[in-house]
Amino acid sequence: MNTVHLVGKIATDIRLREFPSTKRAEPMVKASFLLAVPPPTKGGEPDWVPVETWNIQARNLARFNRKGSRIAVSGRLRSRFYDPNGKERGGSLHPTVVADGIDYLTQPRAEAAPAAPVSKSGK
Repeated sequence: MNTVHLVGKIATDIRLREFPSTKRAEPMVKASFLLAVPPPTKGGEPDWVPVETWNIQARNLARFNRKGSRIAVSGRLRSRFYDPNGKERGGSLHPTVVADGIDYLTQPRAEAAPAAPVSKSGK
């Protein structure tokens, strides 16, 4: 079973991207960020985990959280190979946690931020 549960702080700005959808009237939205997960022992360096989430959850994450917010993520691990030279095989392995659920562990912003800017992507 592919299940991941992490608790940490959002370590980067939340990046929202919009993708056209053939199955839905509105475009799909992806939020991506790095999660800093503290080590099990004091004094160690955190683990930096790339996380992504989609659609309503992505919009709400960006609306109510920001860099430094503490969250709990549950989801699955997805790994892909990436080769900067464009070859189909080989390259380096890039794991990402795809979040199915996110719990906000810090107080949300006093006023919800306006909808975060979304970059459009045709990819």
